[in-house]
Amino acid sequence: MPTIDDIARSAFITRFDAPMARGKGGPLSGCSFVAKDLFDIEGHVTACGNADRVRDGKPSLSTAPSVLTALMSGASLIGKTHTDELACGMFGMNPAFGTPINPAAPDRAPGGSSSGSAAAVGAGIADFGIGSDTGGSIRVPASFCGLYGLRTTFGRISTAGVMAMAPSFDTVGWLARDASMLARVGEAYFGAFSRDIAAPRLMIARDAFDIPVNGIGETLLNAAQKLGPAQDITLYEEGVEHWLDTFRPLQLHDLWATLGNWCMEPGRALSESVDQRINLSKTVDPEAHAKAVVNREHLTTRLLDLLGDDGMIVIPTAHDLPPFLDADVSAQIVFREKTLALTCVASLCRLPQIAIPAAMVDRCPVGLSVIAGHRGEERLLAFAEALGPLVERP
Repeated sequence: MPTIDDIARSAFITRFDAPMARGKGGPLSGCSFVAKDLFDIEGHVTACGNADRVRDGKPSLSTAPSVLTALMSGASLIGKTHTDELACGMFGMNPAFGTPINPAAPDRAPGGSSSGSAAAVGAGIADFGIGSDTGGSIRVPASFCGLYGLRTTFGRISTAGVMAMAPSFDTVGWLARDASMLARVGEAYFGAFSRDIAAPRLMIARDAFDIPVNGIGETLLNAAQKLGPAQDITLYEEGVEHWLDTFRPLQLHDLWATLGNWCMEPGRALSESVDQRINLSKTVDPEAHAKAVVNREHLTTRLLDLLGDDGMIVIPTAHDLPPFLDADVSAQIVFREKTLALTCVASLCRLPQIAIPAAMVDRCPVGLSVIAGHRGEERLLAFAEALGPLVERP
């Protein structure tokens, strides 16, 4: 089994000898945290998991507002953590810098792209970790590592000073080992909020539980049915492929428009998988993109109507256990598409989603997720905190 030092060496790109602290007092006083290496930290290079950026990058002149908020709320930043190269990954495997160790399942992937933050938090090195979530980069590592994770409503927390990957999807979020810590971080960003909320109108998306394999769907459905009174609904009325066909051209076009010029510069060093993804992004059919823009609005309207002011939709977080570290690339591609069918829902509709550790399958953690309406983070955090632990941490 890996030691704490082993996990720390795998998780950090830079570990500060003297933790960075700014605020005195505040809701996060006495807490430690890490930030994924997409976030600018004054005086440090933002490498974004890329060797060229390590070599050529200049120290940031300022700290990303999302990180500064945590600092001014009393938390101490102990370092920057590894990420998939340019955030283009779901598994946390970086050929240039290695793969952070998954404390809950050391022979399996930690999940990406907030992989280093998940490893550090899961091992107890930090109280919470700040990351970004575009298509699941907080939620997937939360499920893989047995953590709580929050993807926030699109646009609610500033992404200034954070590497843009797909700007119409990118959000800031965080990971913690328990729901109380997750909620405590929420108070730093949203202000103090009441835990005395009305019982939510829970909806279990039964068709979403048909997506997981290896008995995970059945296990998680059993856990979901214990959350409280709930109504069964059909989430993918248009079909799963319609959701994916809407997500893919939008996310890929964003990626090309944002990073294409930099990635295509002569002599640019990119891993094979990222190079393939960048080249795929430049082939997006403009007609398919335009159609997806309209379809996204239709899907969002339907989901917002379904959720209303009090609704929460329960789905699995990921479709399978984290892949083994030696899984071949073709298996990873299949995995990504299956899990995207689950994570794309909140991403497309720009909604908040909380990932909750719910069960152990084959000695690996698996998570449930709950989606709320626009700006419903406080209700999600209060709900998760009131539930208490659904499974003991491994």
